[in-house]
Order: sequence, then structure tokens, then C-alpha cells
Amino acid sequence: MNITFLPQNRTIQGQPGETVLQAAARAGIHIDGNCAGAGTCGKCLVKISGRAEQEAGYRLACTELVWDGMIVQVPELETADDRKKKLIRLPENFVPQPTVRKQLVRLTKTGLAESQSLQERIQNALGQSELVFPCQVLRVLPTLLKESQELTLTLWGSQVLHAEAGDQQWKNYGVAVDMGTTTVVIMLWDLNKGQLVQVAAKTNPQSVYGADVISRITGVMEDGQNLQKLQGLMIQCINEAVSSFEETEGVQAENIYRYSLVGNTTMSHILLGIDPCPLAVSPFEPVFTRGVEVRALELGLKGNTNAGVHLAPNIAGHVGSDITAGILTTSLLDWQQGHLFLDIGTNGEIVLAGKGRAAACSTAAGPAFEGSSIRQGMRAALGAIEQVEIEEEQVRIQTIGGGEPLGICGSGIIDAVGELIRTGLLDKSGRLLSKEKLRQKGISEPLLEHVREEGRSSQFVLYFSPDGFRDVVLTQKDLREVQLVKAAISAGMTILMKELGLELRELERITIAGAFGSYIRRESAVNMGLLPNVEEDKFFFAGNTAGIGAAMILLSADCQKAAEALARQIQHVELAARSDFQEYYMAAMGF
Repeated sequence: MNITFLPQNRTIQGQPGETVLQAAARAGIHIDGNCAGAGTCGKCLVKISGRAEQEAGYRLACTELVWDGMIVQVPELETADDRKKKLIRLPENFVPQPTVRKQLVRLTKTGLAESQSLQERIQNALGQSELVFPCQVLRVLPTLLKESQELTLTLWGSQVLHAEAGDQQWKNYGVAVDMGTTTVVIMLWDLNKGQLVQVAAKTNPQSVYGADVISRITGVMEDGQNLQKLQGLMIQCINEAVSSFEETEGVQAENIYRYSLVGNTTMSHILLGIDPCPLAVSPFEPVFTRGVEVRALELGLKGNTNAGVHLAPNIAGHVGSDITAGILTTSLLDWQQGHLFLDIGTNGEIVLAGKGRAAACSTAAGPAFEGSSIRQGMRAALGAIEQVEIEEEQVRIQTIGGGEPLGICGSGIIDAVGELIRTGLLDKSGRLLSKEKLRQKGISEPLLEHVREEGRSSQFVLYFSPDGFRDVVLTQKDLREVQLVKAAISAGMTILMKELGLELRELERITIAGAFGSYIRRESAVNMGLLPNVEEDKFFFAGNTAGIGAAMILLSADCQKAAEALARQIQHVELAARSDFQEYYMAAMGF
């Protein structure tokens, strides 16, 4: 049976009993499958057509079985990924000090009296006596000298990584990778100039095993072979980006000499093929936290045969090297006054520095702000509601791309909740009030039209579709999901403040990291209690700090050393072990 996927225009042979999601995975086409095929998250919605007797319509790819002649329209998700690309900005005072360098060597012919080995002649020309030549490099030297008496050597410390005929010093590249749970950002850097050449942002293909790291660990627990599959998906994702750099920038993989990668602790373990299962059970012990060096060839990453890979140090079981990179990027430990760092995304990590100390924790935020546990939530793709304003008699919305609303993304969720609280449609307990109670409060009739009774609770209609079948709503359950996330993050912040003996008024800077943080409205986040209510000028939206930090580690030997040192200086606070967490969590549940 033939199955065609659009807009890729790719046709494959379907298998009996196979779902659309499974067929798409075989075809190499990514469809969000955040609930791992349970049919509960609604993120794998695709448009199905191809049968004359059946009207085209939207179906869940994880539950819809394939049939002959099926045409599957896959929603565009590039917008969320493209946003990540715009958030890579190196600090103004950053000075590149790349560890990989290329040097030109001019060799003259020698006579019988001064005969030396080629290796010695190269060492003498470079003024270095302790160079290490891998066998692959030694093999090609005689051939290269037949082409030219000039050789370009690529050096990493005292190790010779590559030898080329002629002057090839300008071909010196490295790759920095932010392995996000939802999005993977791959950056190609010119190591000579310290300049960004190209960047690719791709949906993490591991999401077919679940939106969060616990779902992916569960997949490994259920079947050990899934570890290798998850690792392969990440390697393939990075290699596809590198292949695109080869095509668009004319870069050859053999001239990529260094990788720098960051990610949460689970992602780091999976990348190396190390069992992450201990991270899902108390005491959440990682196999490693310090930085790891490995050859790209060993992992299967595209690059020079002798290219090295540096995986930055983690801090704890659920505070990974992406947070280490964020701390490095923001110079968090240099602040004597209070500096709060928040990375709110699929996972929620918090770091607080002040009074000569620094502490970090990870909250059970869950993927609500990525849309995974929201009925009509979606990633920041075309058609996602990203802004909401509730006025006296109308609801104004803005979608990404300006088209018809298809769902709501994280920034839209925060906007909507913040506005529902501000206008009194949502009470302090998080309950969306009934029409009757809202009418008693004096809410206008046009706004009351947006409140729809659903059993014993209410839902709020953000958008009324022309046919009435594709309305975009926030349900009471959605609001509860947001409430849980907000309470967890708030409790985490409170405990860190208590641990370091800081008060809210002592905070001098609040840094919001990540693509999600860069697109939320501060007022809405403060209204719902997600962010502290402090002066506006104390907030700093830092962009993709994980990606920036990965690039800094790639481009500077000092930054690599600093990352290793600062990861050891951070005190990890395990919220699950705190007797007061539940108290603060419940106290923060209200709006």
C-alpha cells in the first residue's frame, strides 16, 4: 500500500497494522509524538486525505492506521526551530582562543649528510619536539610531499589531527551543539575567526519516544535496545545538519576538527550510549558529571578522522551541561548580589547566586509550556496562538505567521493565563468561573460568549472557527497543568532563596534563558506568578544560553576549563529530599 507524505512528497510502502506515526518514522519524516503513541497529547495531528468517499480531516498519527492511497499532510514545525537560530549571540567581551589551530610548514629538500625523518623535519620546522602523529597522518605524508613542499598541519595541543598539501589554513571548522529535549541546535563555527558560519535547528527526533526525558528513560527501561535507537536518532540529527553545511557552505567534513556539546544529563548519557535509567529513580545518580572527551569517529559523528568531541560537565542528575553552559554565558558566579537564572522549557532548572555562593535545582515543570499536556497546545509553529489580550468586550489574539489559529504555544499559554487572572475570569484557586458568577461580577456579555460550560467546569474559547469544529480553547484541566508547573517553579525559587539567605529585594538580576523565555511577555508571567514581581529593569532575556555556552567552550580553551570548574562550585539542592518543598509547592499553587 502506498502512503504519501506532504509537503515532503515522499511515498513509501505501508505495512499492515502500522500507524501513520510509525510509517513516518520509517520514512525519515518527523511528526511530534510526545506521548510516545498513547494518543493522549494530540501533538501528532495530521491532515489525512486520499479516499473519495471520506472527507479530508485531521487525525492523530499515533492512532490512525495506514491504508492504500493515503495522503498525509504534515504540519510545518520550522518556525519553532527557526526562532532558536536567532538567539545565538556571543558576549561582547568574549575573546576566542580555539584549541585547534592550523599551521603552514615549508620543507626544503635535504641532502644525504643531514638526512632526517619526515616527522623530525616537520617538528623542527614548527619548533616543537613532542608532536604526536597518528598513523593515518603518517601514511599520507609521503604522498602529500609529492604534491607540494608546503604542508598544512592541524594541531590540537601536541597532537597532529590532519595533514594537507599546500596552504589550507583557512579550512578550520568546529561544531557546537545544544541537545535540547525538544529542539537540537547545531552551529558551524570558523575556528580561525571565531565566527558563526551557519546554524541549523531541528526538532529532536527522540520525541517519538516522549516529550520529556522521563518518558525516554522509560522507553529504555521497557526495552534496552531503545537506548541504541535514541542514541542513533541524535547522531543522525547532528549528521544531517553537518551534511547540509557541506552542501550550502562548501565545507568538507574532513575539515571539521572539534565538537562541543551540551544538554541535560539524560541527553548526555544517551549520546554516549550510557544507560540513563538510574536518573529516573531515587537517588537520581548519574554515571558521570565531569566533562568527557571522545573521538567523533567513535560516536559516528561526521568530521575528521581524528576530530575530538567534548561533552561539557553536568552538575547533577537533573541539572545538566546545558545549565553549566548557561552559567558560563551569563557570568553568574561573578555577581556578588543576588542573580537568579531561570531556564523554563521542557524541563525547569533554576540557579541562584549571591553572598559568595551558588545553588541549583531542577523542578518537575513538565512539558506544559511546550504544549504537550495542553489539549490544543502545540510548539511555536505556524498557526500557533502566541499572544493573547483580553479587553473589556473582546479577545485579541496573534498567531505565528498571521494565519488561522490551529492551537496555542507556550508564550500564548502564559499570556492567556495572565490575562484571565488580570480580568478576574480566573479566580485565585485557578478555577475558571461560570458564566453566572462572571455575570454577577459585571463581566461583559461579549466576553461571556467566550466562556463555555463543559460538564461541571468551564472552558475559555480563544478562537471561534467558522465551521465550529476547530475552535481553540483552554480547558480547566489545561489551567490546572499550568498551575502545577507554576507552583513547582515558584517553590524551587523560594527554596533556593532560603538556602542562600536571600530576599526578593536583594535580587539585582533575573536572567531568563532559552527560546521560550525570549518570547514570553514579562507582565503576563508576573501576573500568573511564574516570575517574581520585581522592577522591570532587573529582567534580562539572554537567548539560547546553552547554545551560546557550547560555542564559547568550542572557541576558547579557557572557557572549557572554566565550565569544568564552575560545575563543581554549584551546590545542588535536591527538592525531593526537602521536607519543606511540599509546603512551598502548595502555597504557590494559587494565583
